[in-house]
Amino acid sequence: MPLLEIRGLKKRFGGVVALDGVDVDIDDGDILGIIGPNGSGKTTLFNVVAGVHKPTAGRVVWRGRDITGLATHQIARAGIARTFQQAMAFTGLSVGENVRIAFEHGAGDHQSGGSRWKSYEEILDFLELSEVAPELAGTLPFGHLRRLGIAIALAIKPHLLLLDEPAAGLNDGETTELAGIIQRLPGEGIGVCVVDHDMNLIAALCKRLAVLDFGTKIADGPADAVLRDPKVLEVYLGDAA
Repeated sequence: MPLLEIRGLKKRFGGVVALDGVDVDIDDGDILGIIGPNGSGKTTLFNVVAGVHKPTAGRVVWRGRDITGLATHQIARAGIARTFQQAMAFTGLSVGENVRIAFEHGAGDHQSGGSRWKSYEEILDFLELSEVAPELAGTLPFGHLRRLGIAIALAIKPHLLLLDEPAAGLNDGETTELAGIIQRLPGEGIGVCVVDHDMNLIAALCKRLAVLDFGTKIADGPADAVLRDPKVLEVYLGDAA
């Protein structure tokens, strides 16, 4: 059974169809990449799965349980965490305080499984943020702020982490370092689904890709095969070139 099953997912905003019957599975221990042009529905897909938006139709099944339309806090407590395109933290608190608050107040009914971390300090170590733990989040360089957003998401002890453009704004060195951290997450008991336009990051991380275009899934399979698909080259990679 897949960790997450998305079936026939549709989302309309007035007359705009953002998702049109999307089917996607995420397996335990997977790092799935979701790519597509701007406006293809990638972030909307994350928002529906995470409970930010209720779907117009379709189902989201999490570890065999239908969670379609549940509130964001219920989905987080079930074991799904997400990051956002904007690097988000309480800027007036220290790095350590941000992660500690999430660790102490974010864990829910999924605590018996998932990651091995027993303290927020261990999460800081994993994200290589221990040295800056006393610093105010608002003073961090952007690369560290990106990592802090991931640390906060991991602090709720998820089984699945949705990463929305984690490399946005990072230089090549920072992206490579971040990829190394993300690659270790399945070994910590956390599945990963990542949306990003940085194809170097996607290629480094993902053995499997799903491609959206105008809210419709047009490809899904091994990364090498998907990236050679003529339709994908036409609607996404061709545009990017």
